[in-house]
Amino acid sequence: MNAGEIVAYEIVIGENPLPTLCSAWLRGERVLLISKNQSAVARQQVLNAARVTNVLQTITHDHTAQKINLDACPPTASVIIETSGSTAAPRLIELGLDALVASAQIGAHAIPFSPGDLWHSSLPATHIGGLMIHVRSLVLGGAVRHAGAPKCWSDLNGVTHISLVAAQLARLLEDTNQPPASLKAIMLGGGPSSQSLRDSALRKGLPMFATYGMTETASQVATGPIAIGDSATLAGAPLPGIQISIDSSNNEILVASPTLARGTLVNGALIPFTVPLRTRDVGRIDAQGRLHVAGRLDAMFISGGRNIQPEIIERALAELPCVSSSCVVGIAHEKWGMRPVAFVQLVQSSHGKMPLNSLAAQLRETLEPFLVPDMFLEMPPEDASRMKHSRAALAQRLAQGERFRQLD
Repeated sequence: MNAGEIVAYEIVIGENPLPTLCSAWLRGERVLLISKNQSAVARQQVLNAARVTNVLQTITHDHTAQKINLDACPPTASVIIETSGSTAAPRLIELGLDALVASAQIGAHAIPFSPGDLWHSSLPATHIGGLMIHVRSLVLGGAVRHAGAPKCWSDLNGVTHISLVAAQLARLLEDTNQPPASLKAIMLGGGPSSQSLRDSALRKGLPMFATYGMTETASQVATGPIAIGDSATLAGAPLPGIQISIDSSNNEILVASPTLARGTLVNGALIPFTVPLRTRDVGRIDAQGRLHVAGRLDAMFISGGRNIQPEIIERALAELPCVSSSCVVGIAHEKWGMRPVAFVQLVQSSHGKMPLNSLAAQLRETLEPFLVPDMFLEMPPEDASRMKHSRAALAQRLAQGERFRQLD
């Protein structure tokens, strides 16, 4: 294989991807990460779109990853990650090694990670969050523990760092035992989380950090500690060397950063990103210079002439004790144009699902009437297991006439 060729590498959860990746990067290859759990049809579509020339075999007895200096790899070396977020069609994002290294080094200003530290990794490396745990280890010197998503505090014994989404944190807080004293940082990201969840974690003495980033920015561009009473939209201050601004016309977050990806791959051709990157996220900068993220421009819809940001409704649902997670979508309405419908995953208890009072009535206590969803549907099991719900897929299933169990 030659420098600049695109090769594919199948990621297996629980295996260290660095030996294989580093060997490929030393040859200057561009590595497309694919999931072992992906369907054959979906996989072939991605391989075709990237014009892959070869599929790598896992290297299990190679210590290159412990010695390699990523700065010494040929400039063609890169990683390619498939991403769809929660609303858009899948895209292939190519990140140079310079962006990965910069992300690790810049992120360490907010959350140090060094020899003697241990990061619990349950995120697959096909996601930028999972990949960056390994890159931080390589660049900064800390170690990585490969394990499943933690279900109780004892699963994190000896761990110093962990990345969690709101549902994972909520599950851990159900454990009445004390968290490990070794914990130094819990990065909370992956979508909306409620203020009450954050405050509950802080009252337990947990070292909580909010973070914001995306595949296109090699993970985090804003990160900072959370204090009791901080808004649920808080994502933290921009990291050193990263410029975050807000487009005054639509409140879109713009990012200029040394961690930016090279661009998007379309039929094997690289289409570079423009700078600053238009994130399609809506946000604001507060008086302390910290970024707040309200939601996605792509997710917003208009109902009766009023803008509805689904994430506002999802945060309100997250405050209800019977709700584990939710995803709000807009559906066509003859009178109002569009109306919100909420897919809801209920909290599990020892006696089954927690009983619920009227979800609509509870939301009316905190939301304006036009924001209260017209329907509450049970989250389908296949989507409930996802780290991030697919707003686009759920909206499409509704539009195609699929029926779901109504909760309220």
